[in-house]
Amino acid sequence: MLISNVSREDFLRSFEQYFSKLLSDCGGMTGEGMRYASLDGGKRIRPLCVYFGALSVGGNADIDDILPLAATVELVHSYSLVHDDMPEMDNDDMRRGKPSVHKRFGCATALLVGDGLLTLAMDQALKSKNEAAYEIAKAAMDMVYGQSAELAGCRFMEQWLDMYDKKTAALIRGSFRAGAVCAGANADKLDIVTEFSTCIGLAFQLADDLLDDDVSIVGVIGKDKAQSLLDEYTEQAILLAGQLERSQDLISFAHELWHRKA
Repeated sequence: MLISNVSREDFLRSFEQYFSKLLSDCGGMTGEGMRYASLDGGKRIRPLCVYFGALSVGGNADIDDILPLAATVELVHSYSLVHDDMPEMDNDDMRRGKPSVHKRFGCATALLVGDGLLTLAMDQALKSKNEAAYEIAKAAMDMVYGQSAELAGCRFMEQWLDMYDKKTAALIRGSFRAGAVCAGANADKLDIVTEFSTCIGLAFQLADDLLDDDVSIVGVIGKDKAQSLLDEYTEQAILLAGQLERSQDLISFAHELWHRKA
C-alpha cells in the first residue's frame, strides 16, 4: 500500500506491530534489555519523521519500504539513549519514568544493549533502498560527533546550536530525508525537506531544554532568548512546509513539537 494512503494512526499501529515483532526475536538478557529500552514509552517522533518525509514529496513509496527505515531510525535513537544515560556520558538514572538500562541491567549489559540495537539497525537499513539508508547512516555518525562536542563542552550559543544540529537535529533530518528519498524526491524538493527538518529538529531540542532543568543553552542565553529561537525555527519550518506536499500535516507536526509538554 502506498504511504500516501496510510493515515498517521494506521502507520503508527503498523510500526508498533513491525517493531515489536522485530525485537521479539532478540534473545537472552541483551534481548530483554533491547526490548526494555525500545518498546515502552517512546514517542516515535523519528519514525513519524520518515512517514512525513515520504508524504512531503507525494508519498510515492510502499509502506513495506518505509517500515524498515522507520525501524532503523528508532533503533538508532534507542541505542543513543542507552549509551548517553551511562555513567561515562550523561549519567542519568531514569529514562521515560523508569530506571535507565544501566541501572536496571548493569553497565556491561547496557553497553551490549546499545551495541545490539545499533547492529539491528544495520540489519534493517540493509532491507531499505541504499540511498535512503545512507541518510540514516550519515545522521548516526553526526550524532557521535554531536555527543563528542557535548562532552568537550559548549560555552557560546553558536557552539550549542552546532552541537544540537548534530546530536538531535541530524537524526530528525536524516529520517525526513530517508522518507523523501524512498518516495522519489527530486533534488529541489529534497533541499526544502532538509531545511524544514533541520528547523524542527533544532526547535525540538530547544523545546526539550525549556522543559528540563539540565545544563543546556538556556543557561547561556536565558529562557526568553531560547523561547524566541524556538519560535523562530518553528515559524521558518511552517513557511517551508507551504512549499511541500501535505503542508497542513507538516504544519500540525511542527506545532505539536513546538508546544509539547514532555
